[in-house]
Amino acid sequence: MRNPDDLPHNLIICTPGKSKDGDRGKEVIDAVIKLGAKGVEMNWEPKGHPRILHSSGMVQPKKESVIWFKAPKKEGNYPYICTFPGHFELMNGMMAVSKLANPVTNLTYSFYHGSWDTLPDFSKLEPKKTGTLANGLFDLTPRDRSEGFGFVFTGDIECPKDGTYTFEIASDDGSRLYLDGKMVVNNDGIHAHKGASGKVKLTAGRHKIEVRYFEKGGQESLYVSWAGPGVKKQPLSRGAPAGGGGGATGIPIVAEEGEAAIYRNFIADAGPRAIGVGYDEAVNLTFDANNMRLAQIWQGDFMDGARHWNGRGQGFQPPAGEAVIKLPAGVAFATLSSPGSPWPKAEPRTKDLRFRGYRLGKQQHPTFSYERGSVSIEDTPAPVPGDDANHLKRTLKFSGSKAPDNLYFRAASGDIAAQDGGFLVNDELLITVTGGKAAIQGDELRVPVAFRNGSAQIEVTYQWAE
Repeated sequence: MRNPDDLPHNLIICTPGKSKDGDRGKEVIDAVIKLGAKGVEMNWEPKGHPRILHSSGMVQPKKESVIWFKAPKKEGNYPYICTFPGHFELMNGMMAVSKLANPVTNLTYSFYHGSWDTLPDFSKLEPKKTGTLANGLFDLTPRDRSEGFGFVFTGDIECPKDGTYTFEIASDDGSRLYLDGKMVVNNDGIHAHKGASGKVKLTAGRHKIEVRYFEKGGQESLYVSWAGPGVKKQPLSRGAPAGGGGGATGIPIVAEEGEAAIYRNFIADAGPRAIGVGYDEAVNLTFDANNMRLAQIWQGDFMDGARHWNGRGQGFQPPAGEAVIKLPAGVAFATLSSPGSPWPKAEPRTKDLRFRGYRLGKQQHPTFSYERGSVSIEDTPAPVPGDDANHLKRTLKFSGSKAPDNLYFRAASGDIAAQDGGFLVNDELLITVTGGKAAIQGDELRVPVAFRNGSAQIEVTYQWAE
């Protein structure tokens, strides 16, 4: 960090805020204000604050500092700020942590108001606001209206090899895509969601990418993708491709305060009978009613309903948030001849378990009910507040007059290691189990269901690893 200014500055990287949209590190700034007269001697840094991940220390005018750190394992947007008094309002940003290794970096947007039939000359217009998209995805979310607006997105895209690259842009209404200042795709004009593509020869390395977009009225959508040497077709946006039934960028499913929202539809990696649950505490899950399993959990935003709201047969919608963790495919319960016996192979829809629906509690939190032979199972997930981030706790209650002695629950699969009284899975998920003796069997975490007087109970806590 080089400081060519006449005032001191620092760079402090923070954990994500507890609220769904984060707070851009303002909790740290509030702590700085509370330092009062001690602020000067402490270099305006509340050392030991739980939100601080890394700090450059105060860098004096015309000086520089270098810090090295390992990126957090948990995906998300991490605010960075300058805590010198008065600087936070302008000196802040986001560091995006993602396993997707998005090729677009330094992505910024300029947002405009206006009504046009074709793309205007944005250079002659004054933007209503500007900002940064830390995740590197072209996105219409920063808009403040649903009609009569436009965007100019600019960033850098990293090409792994020399060769010919194909770019696709689909939108409602018009859009264009530029590489290094030259137009590659023209999808201008007023029209429903449709796509266009173009090819361009690029050298390995970084190139300037720009997308211009406008929406006059009606539905709005934007999708961008690329493909080329060493790159299979990869989306560069949150939207849906042409033929996907419109963009999936405009109808967020949000839980009421203190409650949960339920979304029953085709959800990616959870099957056609998926039941999505989004809690107000910014933790979410999908339950696969074909195999009676928890299919995935994630943090932040819940689901975008635009794809399925705008029509039927639109395909599978992925989660809208971050830190998505996928749990084992196939049945979660099986009878085994021994603890190490092979787990049954995954099927599109199990014949061993029968779904009995779900009921909602006072906070609209669901309890899923299903059966395996003579055994009835009640499965109740719930959010749990955490110091740094909220997590999930799942309570499984079993009852049956003819309970088997060899029923097992598979809690996880992958690279599993015992840690901190629980089990670390794939360096991303910490699972703790009570009510059953969880054990690692090969690459799986299994829990025997021990019945006593015709009933049993297992509690499983899922925490995102730091």
